[in-house]
Amino acid sequence: MPMKQRILRILRPMVILVTIGLLYTLLHQTVGWSIPCPIYTVTGLYCPGCGVTRLFWHLMKWEWAEALSSNVVVFCLLPSFILGTAYHIYRYIRYGSTQLSKLENGVVWAVVVLLLVFCVIRNIFPIDILVP
Repeated sequence: MPMKQRILRILRPMVILVTIGLLYTLLHQTVGWSIPCPIYTVTGLYCPGCGVTRLFWHLMKWEWAEALSSNVVVFCLLPSFILGTAYHIYRYIRYGSTQLSKLENGVVWAVVVLLLVFCVIRNIFPIDILVP
């Protein structure tokens, strides 16, 4: 597949995601409504992603301390996620490769384990920095 087609293949979902994000932000800013966490709503337990929406609201307003307290693990992992995603997109556009290396696979699994451990710890020990 030519490079231009790969660029378009990446841009379409990115435009859709950004549009959904902007519409959601507009809805939240005008009405104050946000999507509740279904896991917390049903079980009363915090999932690894609880607080991520608030984290992004605070980041958009440059409120770093509030963003950190919304979800400390995702906040700390965000730069690595952005760089890894950018590298993966670059590699796909440049070379057409979508496969993760063994190292990248290992990192993904390590992050999954870290998030699961974080989920357990934040529900067992309700420390202020862990609870969204």
